Amino acid sequence: MRRVVITGMGTVTPHADDPDRLFEQLLAGRSAVRRISLFDPTGLPSQIAAEVRYDVDVPDHVGPYDCSSRAMRFAVAAGRSALANAGLERLDEDDPARLRRAIQLSVGVGSTAMEALGPATLAAWGAPGTLTGKPDLPAFRRVAAADRAGSAVLEEWFVDHAASALAVLASASRVCTAASACASGSHTLLDAVHQIRLGHSDTVLAGGVCTPITRSMMPGFSMLSALSTNNEDPEGASRPFDAERGGFIMAEGSSLLVLEELESARARGANILAEIHGVGIATDSYRLTDPEPTGRGMGQAMRNALADASLDPGDIDYINAHGTSTKMNDAAETKAMKGIFGERGTAPPVSSSKSMFGHLIHAAGSTEAIACVQSIRTGRIHPTINHHTPDPDCDLDYVPNVARDHAVRFAMNNSFGFGGQNVSVVLGALA
Repeated sequence: MRRVVITGMGTVTPHADDPDRLFEQLLAGRSAVRRISLFDPTGLPSQIAAEVRYDVDVPDHVGPYDCSSRAMRFAVAAGRSALANAGLERLDEDDPARLRRAIQLSVGVGSTAMEALGPATLAAWGAPGTLTGKPDLPAFRRVAAADRAGSAVLEEWFVDHAASALAVLASASRVCTAASACASGSHTLLDAVHQIRLGHSDTVLAGGVCTPITRSMMPGFSMLSALSTNNEDPEGASRPFDAERGGFIMAEGSSLLVLEELESARARGANILAEIHGVGIATDSYRLTDPEPTGRGMGQAMRNALADASLDPGDIDYINAHGTSTKMNDAAETKAMKGIFGERGTAPPVSSSKSMFGHLIHAAGSTEAIACVQSIRTGRIHPTINHHTPDPDCDLDYVPNVARDHAVRFAMNNSFGFGGQNVSVVLGALA
């Protein structure tokens, strides 16, 4: 079987735009959650989020694609960083090697330009029942320009353009996008692994981008009772596996990884950061938003990843949990992990990155994969912060509050999404 390795990583997250600095912040147990600044959240149930609060340096355009929207800036910056970290060079248009490069990008909710689409369309066509058959384009442009909150241009409606822009940067000949809710970031890694194993590509730039901190998305998720409303204590609001947990924290950003076929990477002298040993996917389709309470689908994804890696549960040294800080997810994930890895004392240590940078939705899995790679490389595990009150339904070792020195040969990264979409990835040192 063709083996798949990681040779580059790039990120734009609430903590930092560099994988090393990101991991330093996670090891230090620092929360990036604050009161929302992108718009006035007064009156919303959840008024806190993990925003990218620094300037992201990208060109105005990549090929024909405008980079002024928030999602485009994040994806392009993370992609450029990952490609530079991997030492991948741009190829000429007629270079046949382009046929061996691909993009796998998780895209979804949150382009702030979408905030303007509904009212602008009504301004152009009229309210339902009053359509004229001919749009008022000046009205469309006027309403869209007024409603986009200064953070996106009229032409940049769809986040999907980010995948095409990344194809320009990476000299890639194929583009695929995934939208499997909170599992999407890991889903792109799974699809990239399959592409490389099947021989369709030698190099894949894979990961996700998400910018969901908007005036429509925040109240929408609040209606699902999914978000924390601990507005008085933003830094303490994300509490995975703690008895006082009350919902997840919305976050934004992008993380991308360069995956390569092992011999191809060796042939060009690439610096190999880690290997993806196994991938697993399973669906339980229990409810739209709630996980199946026993963790059946979560457990099957983990078992499938272990089988794909030809590993036993005892081989896993660390689990980066989905760990959203919601009542049902954390309890179900704990049951699933205990069913495979055993009780506390036999199961490996578990921690949740979301305790510090919240839930990046479509970019969560790829960002947490970077945390796993960093643990493998450094022999350190970041903590689950805000873990103070034990929960009898969550009784594993969650590395509470303080980072730990711990040799990690194999790590498992879990990503579980709405609709019962579950993906697990096993990463490790190069065997």
